[in-house]
Amino acid sequence: RPIVVYNIPGRVVLNLETEAIAELAEIPTVRAVKQANDDLEQARRIVGLGLDLYAGDDDLIFPFLGLGGRGGVCVHTHVVGPQVKEMVERFRAGDVEGARALDDELRPSIELLRVAPNPIAIKCALNLLGHEVGGLRLPLVGATDEEREAVRGCLERLGLLQPAAA
Repeated sequence: RPIVVYNIPGRVVLNLETEAIAELAEIPTVRAVKQANDDLEQARRIVGLGLDLYAGDDDLIFPFLGLGGRGGVCVHTHVVGPQVKEMVERFRAGDVEGARALDDELRPSIELLRVAPNPIAIKCALNLLGHEVGGLRLPLVGATDEEREAVRGCLERLGLLQPAAA
């Protein structure tokens, strides 16, 4: 079975250095890296190792495509998955400007994630969109009214929700 190496320094407070990734790449089943840092040089070197590169931070999908990345394993795709798929397909078809324009249109989905710590905002968004995704485990708590309204605003800007009546 293929293995995807997760390099997520924001979660583990340690960046997996390229040299270590190169050693892991010698294992035949290691096929890809989910890269959640914005070190574009490291991303370029990962692709150079022959590994598939996936963005682990939502705002890195488009930049990584330009380096030979394959897409992303990201949080915002729970609400804009079809749009991200279209962006990747446009890029691969050579419509780089169309992909860039779609990436720009998706900015509110990135803003949404910054409203509250993960997974508070994305669960709030999914609930607002009518998907029952369950609660959170302590110490996390649900979105505040202010956070919920900020998430709602992001979803409205994305065209996923109609603006609330005044």
